[in-house]
Amino acid sequence: MTLKPSLIATSLALACGSVLAADLGFLDLSSGSSGFSNTPIAGSFVDTLTFTLPVPSLANGSVTTVVNGNQDVDFTSVALTGPGGAFAFSMLLGDPVEVWALPGSGASLGAGAYTLTLTGTNSAGIASYGGNLAVMPISAVPEPASFALMLAGASVVLFLARRRRD
Repeated sequence: MTLKPSLIATSLALACGSVLAADLGFLDLSSGSSGFSNTPIAGSFVDTLTFTLPVPSLANGSVTTVVNGNQDVDFTSVALTGPGGAFAFSMLLGDPVEVWALPGSGASLGAGAYTLTLTGTNSAGIASYGGNLAVMPISAVPEPASFALMLAGASVVLFLARRRRD
């Protein structure tokens, strides 16, 4: 009777397939950008990297696969999640060399902890990938149109003040 539960557990473990989840560590973005790379094992993988933003920032990033001979990494998704929401990277270039990047002008992220998750499969030839994530703090500097409107308003106030003195 004790053999039956262990046989069921073994069967379930084998049926789940082999997906390797790897925590690649913490990205240090204190200089404004950080590179990363990995050579996952053959088969399915889920790699994660984490980072923390002390202030709201604009983020840009890309990931590129490295191909040589029969080596091939195929991503199924690259996503950035955290308090600013979930941002999916878009595939810009497909096989044999895949390039994934945050779309448009990047992602506006709030302060807090974030996770970059790279999901895919690696060939038996064991290929690699590399990427970069860059952040720039969002400042409170007004846009040019707002700044021009403030200058126009200040000019009118100065004009009226001088006119009253004369």
